[in-house]
Amino acid sequence: MLATGAAGATAAAMAVLWKGADLSQILDRVRDLTHDYQGALSSPRVRAAHLFRRAGFGATGKDLDQYAAMTTEGMTQSLLNYQLASNATLEATLPELDLAAPKGPKAGAVQAWWLQRMVQTARPLEEKMTLFWHGLLTSGLDKAGPAQMYAQNQLFRKLALANFDDLLKAVSKDPAMMVYLDTETNRKGKPNENYARELMELFTTGIGHYTEDDVRESARAFTGWTLKGGAQLRFTTQSAFSPRYFDAGQKTFMGKTGNFTGDDIIEMLVPLRATAERLSTRLFTFFAYPNPEPAIVQHLADTFQHSRYNVGAVVREIFTLDAFYSPRAYRALVKSPAELVAAILKSTGADSTAFTPATAAMGPMGQALFSPPNVAGWPGGTSWINSATLLLRINFANAATQRMRATLPVQQLDQLTGALVDGNLSPTTHDGLQAFARAHGDQAGLLFMVLATPEFQLN
Repeated sequence: MLATGAAGATAAAMAVLWKGADLSQILDRVRDLTHDYQGALSSPRVRAAHLFRRAGFGATGKDLDQYAAMTTEGMTQSLLNYQLASNATLEATLPELDLAAPKGPKAGAVQAWWLQRMVQTARPLEEKMTLFWHGLLTSGLDKAGPAQMYAQNQLFRKLALANFDDLLKAVSKDPAMMVYLDTETNRKGKPNENYARELMELFTTGIGHYTEDDVRESARAFTGWTLKGGAQLRFTTQSAFSPRYFDAGQKTFMGKTGNFTGDDIIEMLVPLRATAERLSTRLFTFFAYPNPEPAIVQHLADTFQHSRYNVGAVVREIFTLDAFYSPRAYRALVKSPAELVAAILKSTGADSTAFTPATAAMGPMGQALFSPPNVAGWPGGTSWINSATLLLRINFANAATQRMRATLPVQQLDQLTGALVDGNLSPTTHDGLQAFARAHGDQAGLLFMVLATPEFQLN
């Protein structure tokens, strides 16, 4: 009966909100909707909602009331200075993870722990930056253990807005990264080039700014670090430097020669203009829209270099740019499964029992936490939605609203659309929701229909 009900609700939503003979039209429809509401961001409340979607995982009505009364600078400062916000309530309700167990906690427990943080945190930007780093400085459960991924997640959270060189130095010695990119096997006389290559290709300069000799020489520089734990390397969360494994010979990297360590390599890569431009582009694309104008990239790269490679300074600048609140930015991004699921759970007031099944549902949508498809992370963008994943996304929205139907507050359609999609609807969506509201008085059903709209799929 539950399966039949879910299928019926999804079919109704698809028929009313996603009209079209072929689901292959979905992506085109989503793209079209991103540019429908040119004047939307002139409203303080819509600006606040836009900022919360990008800098976090959506906002409650209380959040929007508070932030809409602020200036743009005030909103930005409040989100960036998140260390001033107490997370004591969240920390008190998070489940305890058995980190002392021989193999650490179960993968599902760590995934649910992080999703709960996304939904209930008082510091949304802290979790959003943690998600950004997980997608860029990737490691995954296919090689690393759950306790290692938990430790790496905490590292990303701690250094979320820190100087980029400090973060790279820390992650190069992080057990999850050492297992994932094989620096654990990188030894004097037998260098493993995996981490050295990805450090340049994906984490800093990008292809075209280094040579194969640079890869080989930098791999030698990253020797010496090892994991504690004997045969249980997938489960240890501690690393240490062992001089006998370190190649202390002279190395030539990017035209410079010396007895370089891994930290030295990072200190040569991070100041490069190519690194500044690449990271600035990734950050702007994550928070604003794809393919930023060259002038924006140059401005952000200047900020990065003038601030001594401080990520927080670049993020602050992004949130104050006119481009961030421009028509091109509004609804320009498709919610990732993590963003979608967290936003749905926040909007339905999910309790502690919801997070474990929710993380299980994310995998088929294309984003299992701690399990990126490869070292390049998730491709993102419009790849998040296809005929299969759209049905899963809508089914999840239905399950979430049904789970919490007894506790949902009574809200009218205009209240729901105002809180969840800024009240900005295409004619098709508006007419479909109005027809549903006239025919059905069910609060859970009405909330589900708003969560199933094309507009809600956009960030």
